[in-house]
Amino acid sequence: MGDLGQRAIARGQEGALANEVVHFGMGAVAAAEYILHPLTLLLIYFIVEGAARFLAALVTEEITGPLPLYVGAWVEDRLSQTRAERALGPRVPDIVECVYSPDYDLRIFTCRRKRGWDRLMTVDWQEQLYEVIREEAGKLPHHFIYRLRRSPPGRVVRIVHRYDPEEVVHGERHPPGFLSWLSEQGHRRLTDLREQHESPARDIVEAFSGPDGELRIASRRPKPGWDYLATIEYLDQLYEVGEGPPGTPAYPYVYLLRKLPPGKIVRTELRYRPAGTPAPGPPQ
Repeated sequence: MGDLGQRAIARGQEGALANEVVHFGMGAVAAAEYILHPLTLLLIYFIVEGAARFLAALVTEEITGPLPLYVGAWVEDRLSQTRAERALGPRVPDIVECVYSPDYDLRIFTCRRKRGWDRLMTVDWQEQLYEVIREEAGKLPHHFIYRLRRSPPGRVVRIVHRYDPEEVVHGERHPPGFLSWLSEQGHRRLTDLREQHESPARDIVEAFSGPDGELRIASRRPKPGWDYLATIEYLDQLYEVGEGPPGTPAYPYVYLLRKLPPGKIVRTELRYRPAGTPAPGPPQ
């Protein structure tokens, strides 16, 4: 403002300084400069936050902390979750064992603690309800062991959790932010569109008789969890997974299944239902 006045005086245009429009414009510029000053913005923030905290204390009769402390606590919590996730190691599918014991009927080995799994929780596994007995410490990579028994008749069911051994792999590691949620939704949408345009990938199921097994399954996509620990249920028959031969370019994944021998412990049971695939024919 001083520089503009000196220039006007140097040019002999002192009368322009008395113009009301000039005064009004300079006043608006000075007000904007004051409002946009960092100290002014900080004071305005304290006024707004103080009014919000006063209203919160008046309505709830509880003290509300300042926003910077909440932000710092949120950042520290996210860092703690990241450190704890790294300390537990990689995520692997759970191992489920059916146990014939008078104390419990199911034992689950998992790499992450299951939130809410206590005596109030009811677990739904393969159309059977179980109650959680206790949690125990395990060994790497399954750090936690849960013992469950069948829910007795007449027991009050409060919370039912539909259990999936793969949920620990696909589950959320921490509460996602908006960008993570947006990225996940976009990825799911692209996957759905890709599957709609692709031709249906039906498995080829063949029955045979040999030392390697009784059932051969050729698939275009890998089957998660199909290993030596898994038990496959197909047409009311239990099978164990063996090593298969190399596949073809059209069906690169081949699995050989043999009938489960008597007395073998069933850990993870997977129900196999290939869509559109007929039942296996007689052995060849």
